Amino acid sequence: MRALRRALSACSLLAVGASVAAGPARPASVVVPARLGAQFRYWSFSDRNDNRNPLVYWVPGPFHVQLEVWDFVRGEDQFRPELGVHLRDRRRSSYTAEWRHERDAERITLATEPVLSEHWVGRASVAPILERDATPVVWMAGADFYWRSYDFVSVNVVRDPRGDDLWAVPMRLRLATEADDWVQLAVVPASRRTLGWAADAKLRWLRLGIERNQRYDFSTRDNLIVTAGVEAAIPRAGP
Repeated sequence: MRALRRALSACSLLAVGASVAAGPARPASVVVPARLGAQFRYWSFSDRNDNRNPLVYWVPGPFHVQLEVWDFVRGEDQFRPELGVHLRDRRRSSYTAEWRHERDAERITLATEPVLSEHWVGRASVAPILERDATPVVWMAGADFYWRSYDFVSVNVVRDPRGDDLWAVPMRLRLATEADDWVQLAVVPASRRTLGWAADAKLRWLRLGIERNQRYDFSTRDNLIVTAGVEAAIPRAGP
């Protein structure tokens, strides 16, 4: 989620353009609490070079911090720190600048999620990846439709020149309670007849998820990702 993003990354790679820590935009009337979380994600790849992926994140409000490790069965492991700044205007439209270190590259993401109306939130991002010999750019645009405070459907279009050079269309449905417990389903049709899907849930402090991807995002390998984690809302200091 990302996903899921990334991805959303979220992270989760089904939620590309939406950090696993930052989450989706919400209507202007909703106050998003600070969050602290940790997850373990196991990536089972078709070539058996699996990835053991622990991560922790902290989202106090105007910024988020995420620390992540990719521990492969074979090959070079990666430490992937991430820092994002999230600003909001009076309508609670959001504007994000994010940096993430990815092995031998630096990924810079600039994103906005404008509140278009009572029910609609737009979404757009551009993410140049500064590599040694090239600078591929990942583009994303889409929208969320809310019919209650936390229930929404989301459709995005992602252009990622890496891997198999795919166009992907992540589509998500989230059903949630006012306490922010939720179930989310996603499907990701993509060019070259590939398809990904995901199911995620949050129940109080517990986070669970499963994803299936066909040559989506950075990789040309099919993969299955299983996620388990915890997440807690942190009361904000106030008068």
